[in-house]
Amino acid sequence: MGTVPEPDSADYDPAELSGTGRFMSPSELRTWTRFLDAGRLLEEVLAQHVAHDHGMSHSDYEVLVRLDGASGEMRMSTLADQVVSSAQKLTHTVNRLEKRGWVARNAVEGDKRGLMATLLPPGRAALGAASGEHADLIRQFLLDHLSADEQRLIAETMDRVSAHMRVHRRGETCTRCDGEQTEIAETN
Repeated sequence: MGTVPEPDSADYDPAELSGTGRFMSPSELRTWTRFLDAGRLLEEVLAQHVAHDHGMSHSDYEVLVRLDGASGEMRMSTLADQVVSSAQKLTHTVNRLEKRGWVARNAVEGDKRGLMATLLPPGRAALGAASGEHADLIRQFLLDHLSADEQRLIAETMDRVSAHMRVHRRGETCTRCDGEQTEIAETN
């Protein structure tokens, strides 16, 4: 992605940029790029950990975590919404987990199209083996650099931002955006 000039530097002029930064204030650009950089760097560290040490993708790990947090089972459509994944991508992930014997899919009784994903004991064991170090890495690279107040503020802010984006992702009318209906297309 390259480096972004510091907003405070005298040689930084947004009008000289061609990309998104041209349409943002220096403060907005700095907030956006730092958020993006930190998120991607943390994702890379966590993905490397679970791939190298536990033989799973970070998507696999997230599905296991979400199922574990939902008492071991969840509708596939709800799971796709929670992991912010297209149905097709989630199906591929769950196929991998099913082949390993970590999850099972079953029809939802009374719903011909609905499927329920269930965390199986070997999947719970795999999650348990990875989760301690995973939590340590999250602390080391993120949480230990934030005060309790900063953690609370970030959580509250991201709750608000995520809720807003999920309204658009579902194609619902957004009262914050003047009632416009803007659907965010799913990517595979």
